[in-house]
Amino acid sequence: MTKLRSVLVSLMLAGSVCNPVLAAVQTVPPPAVTTVPPPAAAPRAQFFAGTIVELDATHVKVSRTLVGHPTESRSFAVTPATKMNKATIKLRGRVTVRYKHLPEGGDVALEIQPRPVTTHPPKM
Repeated sequence: MTKLRSVLVSLMLAGSVCNPVLAAVQTVPPPAVTTVPPPAAAPRAQFFAGTIVELDATHVKVSRTLVGHPTESRSFAVTPATKMNKATIKLRGRVTVRYKHLPEGGDVALEIQPRPVTTHPPKM
């Protein structure tokens, strides 16, 4: 019993000696860390599909009608970087426009893809 008591007393003394040292270590404030905010994410490309209602060298206007919704039209700026086949893009043609919305410049077309013309087989 005496041995057990001496072990307990020595543990309590070790705890009381280490406790102020640990408390002093814990009260030291951590060094100031400067965090750099992550760069603003670039706007994601979006898609709009419909029929071309206006077309010229600097912009294209596409209109679509969804069942139960009013007709929606969007105008896109066309730049030299816009990918498109000028031979297949024509007025009243169905297209899908991949575009990016810029806060200062509106919508800019990144790519204009013609939709394939579907023909139905003749009825017999």
